[in-house]
Amino acid sequence: MVSKYEAIDIPKINNLGNKLNPDFSKLFHIDNLNSNEEILIYKDDKKIIGFIHYQINYEIADILNIYVEKSYRNCGKASILLDSMIKNLTPKVTKIMLEVNSNNIEAIKFYQKKNFKEIHRRKNYYKDGDGIIMEMYIWKKMFTY
Repeated sequence: MVSKYEAIDIPKINNLGNKLNPDFSKLFHIDNLNSNEEILIYKDDKKIIGFIHYQINYEIADILNIYVEKSYRNCGKASILLDSMIKNLTPKVTKIMLEVNSNNIEAIKFYQKKNFKEIHRRKNYYKDGDGIIMEMYIWKKMFTY
């Protein structure tokens, strides 16, 4: 089940985020998000097993972090998080962008499967690889009749 995070979820999100980056809690300050940021969590039997953290700037949603526990991967949980994020976006958002390490093949394949395209490379952005900038356009109904 996907839902918006609550303050009580912050320690668990930080624990999961630290698996992505040991400095996660220092870098992202999820206990004090900006007004344009959001986190959706995926719970399995009341246990948080994943999250997606994004921010919206005008017509662009930037995925800052997405993580699913290893034992829950390859069974659609990340897709559910991404699809929930898209459903949560306002109609003015037409593009989603992200940056991923060129060595994170599992993530790159996931993003390609979800129709993200590479648009730029930041050479040696990481100490062990390039940063790949990817984007995906989304089209939502702007009007309801």
